[in-house]
Amino acid sequence: MEHPGEIWQECDYNGRRIGGIEPALVDEDKVRRFNGAAVMLYRYNGADVEFLFQRRSRKLKANPGKWDVSAGGHVNLDEDRVDAIIRETKEEIGATLEADKLELAAIYLRWKVFVDLFFYDWTGKEDDFKFDDEEVEEVKWLKYSEIDGFMENFKWTLIEDKIFFYYLKEWNSKILQKYENI
Repeated sequence: MEHPGEIWQECDYNGRRIGGIEPALVDEDKVRRFNGAAVMLYRYNGADVEFLFQRRSRKLKANPGKWDVSAGGHVNLDEDRVDAIIRETKEEIGATLEADKLELAAIYLRWKVFVDLFFYDWTGKEDDFKFDDEEVEEVKWLKYSEIDGFMENFKWTLIEDKIFFYYLKEWNSKILQKYENI
């Protein structure tokens, strides 16, 4: 998706905010880094944990028609990372997240992006996702046990993101423990 007029939050090699960067410069400059945020919505269905993935629109330049995290994207200049993930989730799948219910799993470097990875409990909520066909084509719940068999459908940066899959496995265990103790 194009980002006319936007300035993204640039960061140094340690993830500290140092100013803004135009999105077009991110691709051109092999050194500059920026902040991003991603969220995985999950739900417990009484026996398994399911995670929500989105299929990227076939109209996008990067990874058209491939599956990705529930929602995610860049952090704008001087924007709070929590506000960024709430904004991105609303823009991409029409879901409204409550800031105090976001669960931070990790902050890590992937490619040129310092990613804040969040998880969000969607258990018991209605699946009333709304999205336009410019960014997201559809959404799908996958049981944790189904993810390996679905890997070839993910966008390449997600497939290569070993840290993401480490935290997905860790959170699957945490969520099962959480719901088994209720």
